[in-house]
Amino acid sequence: MAYMFLKKEITCSLCSAIYTDPVLLHCGHNFCSDCIKTHICNHDRSGVYLCPECKQASKSKAPLTINTALQNIAQKCQSVENHYSLGDSCCTYCLEYQSPAVKICLHCESSLCERHLQVHSKTSEHLLADITFPMQKRICSLHGEILKFFCTDDKTVICMLCFLSGDHQRHGVELLEEASRHKIEELQEMAGHMETELGRLKKRTNTLNQQIKVNKESVEEVKDTSKNLCSSLLNYLRDVTKNLETDINDQEIEVFKEITDEIMFLEEKQKRLSLKMKKIVDLCNQDDPLLVLQDKTPLKRQKTEHRRRLPILHYHFDTILFSLKLKRSFENFAKLVQALLSTQCPHLKHKADILLDVLTASNYLTVSSNLKAVGYVSIKSEHGQSRSGQFKTCHVLSKTAFLFGKHCWEVKTSKKGTKSIGVAYPSIKKEGPDSFIGYNQESWCLTWSHEYTAAFHNSQSWQITSEGSAISSVAVYLDYDAGQLSFYRTFPTVEHLFTFMAKFNEPLHAIFYLVDSWIEIRP
Repeated sequence: MAYMFLKKEITCSLCSAIYTDPVLLHCGHNFCSDCIKTHICNHDRSGVYLCPECKQASKSKAPLTINTALQNIAQKCQSVENHYSLGDSCCTYCLEYQSPAVKICLHCESSLCERHLQVHSKTSEHLLADITFPMQKRICSLHGEILKFFCTDDKTVICMLCFLSGDHQRHGVELLEEASRHKIEELQEMAGHMETELGRLKKRTNTLNQQIKVNKESVEEVKDTSKNLCSSLLNYLRDVTKNLETDINDQEIEVFKEITDEIMFLEEKQKRLSLKMKKIVDLCNQDDPLLVLQDKTPLKRQKTEHRRRLPILHYHFDTILFSLKLKRSFENFAKLVQALLSTQCPHLKHKADILLDVLTASNYLTVSSNLKAVGYVSIKSEHGQSRSGQFKTCHVLSKTAFLFGKHCWEVKTSKKGTKSIGVAYPSIKKEGPDSFIGYNQESWCLTWSHEYTAAFHNSQSWQITSEGSAISSVAVYLDYDAGQLSFYRTFPTVEHLFTFMAKFNEPLHAIFYLVDSWIEIRP
């Protein structure tokens, strides 16, 4: 404490540091030699300058004398300053052997080793502090007193004089130990919250890492499935190509053999006729009648060799035959595609047979006889009295209810009008504003028209940007146990539209809403 009062007296007012080579002016004020020389250079007015403290005039040419006594005091104080600011670890009380200090007594302003710490006073005024913390930071810069209190109003540490006569009068005050304990409690509580948050973040990170693993497995599974599907189809096409090529070559050989055999037969017949004609021509050219009459060539036409003569069109390559074979091959190919898809594609493995419940259909809707299609009628139809469970709005539920498992279905719709498809609990209201699909807690849906596409649940909406032209075909995928409901556009482009994640706790029915439109559930 005494050190802090002394420090004020040995501090240069120009540089605010402990004097370096202090000089004494005629007025009695001291300044660092370099500081006062700089001041004189900057304020020399006709050989006269003013003292920075009292403004007394002095001649600039007057010699500046070092204040030796003050210089010695400043050097010793600077040594003390360095001792505390640098965290000197030597014990103040160890005279013969310098032992390392472990604590500082703020009251005695001394460093203590382990041995002297044991015999040092344990009273409350002898506050022990960390040796590594600079001493000057433990002293009030205004009053030179040790900082012993904490102002709860201004959230700052203060000394006794700050509380009694300074800016912190009548403020809430706590002892440093008490305030430190309160802050530690708050920090521990904060650390507890941080630990909880850290645990939550770690759990989330682990879940995401697990999801990465699951996704990688799904990616590999899809790759294998795609590869197997395409390989099976390519093998089938290769077999079709090979068989068709063999059949084409066989028919080509057969057709050309028939034509070649016929040509050879005709050429041989032409040769024989040519020889006979030559003989007759030679005989006709004879001048000797005896030779002409002695020739035995029959004058009547002999019966020629008979061969069944087929029409020329018989000898042609049958393109119709192979057109029919191609048609049959690709019909079988389509059946193979469907068979492979139904066994290996998830959405077809979990295909749901959705039938509409006529009893729930609004009077503005007409359901087809096979319960697979529904259309909107502008004029409300009257079917006697209202049925129990019937919607007053343009909705209809499915007969099918889902309590667990994975299910997938697909719908085709008109491009005009407004459509909504999704799932709903049977407890959904059947009339009033709360009965509209997506505007309550009991239903989840995709809604679209030519103007917008959005997902709805509990009156909350999510706008969806879809590529290309109007949506005319949508697939719905439901994983009841996982709480997943996804919508996919399937025509004219295929794209994911939206996925809900929820916890389902009632049976789920497929639900449909339409105005100026129709919906058909694909088989």
